[in-house]
Amino acid sequence: MTKLPGIYTQEYEDRRYVVTKEGLVRGQDVVVDYRASSPLTPAHRILPGTVIVREAGSGRYTDAENARGERNQPASVSSQAPADAAWGGTMVTVSLAEGFGFTIPLAAGVNDNATAIDALNQSPAFATLFLADEDPNGLVRVRTRAAGAQAYLHVRSSLDAAFGAQGIAGHGVDANYRVTDGKAELRDLAGARIHALAPTLMAGHFDERELLRLTPEARVVLARRGSVFRS
Repeated sequence: MTKLPGIYTQEYEDRRYVVTKEGLVRGQDVVVDYRASSPLTPAHRILPGTVIVREAGSGRYTDAENARGERNQPASVSSQAPADAAWGGTMVTVSLAEGFGFTIPLAAGVNDNATAIDALNQSPAFATLFLADEDPNGLVRVRTRAAGAQAYLHVRSSLDAAFGAQGIAGHGVDANYRVTDGKAELRDLAGARIHALAPTLMAGHFDERELLRLTPEARVVLARRGSVFRS
């Protein structure tokens, strides 16, 4: 029988990973890297309901358990200039929320990055929540031990030249996790591995037992976007 003109939709994939369509947030289609793998056989077939993450330094995506994938990043701030003798005898105040922090006094002998970093990390209160090191630009960096979009950090010094007169704030970043909403075949007819396009979901009401490659970090990020999980 001939269909009347109109718009028709048909779902070909089994969406057991979706409990209800209410609250689904669709993302753009993404390119899944040919090196991604499924925990099921065949490994080159990325099934719907697979959790993927953007690769570090690439616009493509891989399975969430793959070491090439991005991970949540901590809040981080760097000093305005390398530490020098002027840092000696100053106070550095570090906060998880502006106005609610604690102060670390730097000894008079602090005169370079190494001694400033050591002084910060030697503080038990600081070391519990933060980590100091040298960033790639040769500046003193302070990072939160917690990572992800919820992480916040504010650093201020009694020496304005260190972190500015008002201090410097930093925010953590979530890795770009998604759930595939369609199949991605990562092998062509000749058997060679290839990249493939896949539709994705940013959030939804998911059956946790049906999601593949779901990591604890991915679950946190998806939940932060409004996802609900049934286990």
